[in-house]
Amino acid sequence: MSVGEEYTADQLYEMILDPEKLKAYPGFQKALAMGVADHMGFYHDLPYDEIKQFIGEEKDAILGKVPADVVESNGVTWEHVGSTSIKGMPGTIFPDSLILFNKYPPPREVFDAIMADGFTFIGSGPFHPSDLWFLKKVSREGSRLDGAIFKIHLTPADLGASRMLIETRDRCIANPADFEDYKNAKVEAARHLESGQIMEYKKAKGASKLLQELVQKYGKPPAPPQSSQ
Repeated sequence: MSVGEEYTADQLYEMILDPEKLKAYPGFQKALAMGVADHMGFYHDLPYDEIKQFIGEEKDAILGKVPADVVESNGVTWEHVGSTSIKGMPGTIFPDSLILFNKYPPPREVFDAIMADGFTFIGSGPFHPSDLWFLKKVSREGSRLDGAIFKIHLTPADLGASRMLIETRDRCIANPADFEDYKNAKVEAARHLESGQIMEYKKAKGASKLLQELVQKYGKPPAPPQSSQ
């Protein structure tokens, strides 16, 4: 269980119920310690089929630990998102999935299942405090995935940032014009990765007309989660 030396799983779950403690959590430093910046190469031939298989195995391993009644009552679903979910899309080998649920806070059983699968809790993402991030270094000898970082978002289903990731995937798969628009923006933005400027890469992808449209659609997030204290 990757909880870090200074926190137990109980303490981490209690933290997500307290916005101030969650805000102070040193997640960015934990991500750097895992070597995230070392796995941001840009590829035009992402191993889509292998990643799809890997994501399916992870989904089964995690959600298989969660009781069926918890899954049903909390509306728990899994979505593979990001460039690795769109066949033919160039990008980084950084698999990304959402575990969605109805209402914050997330079910404790889901949180525990993620941690039991070897993930490190990183804290809240940059767009909203209820978007909880977990990272895991992939161990898959002989595979291009070996050493890659896998990210899970544990997030409410109605969160704008998550809905944007899902619609980006769906639009790129269904509409060739959206695919080419997003692809071209990513290829142009990739020059920033050559000098290690990860955030500049992410910002430059915003030149995509598709992303600009979806930011307008989903840009206003729901209210932050309230403290349980």
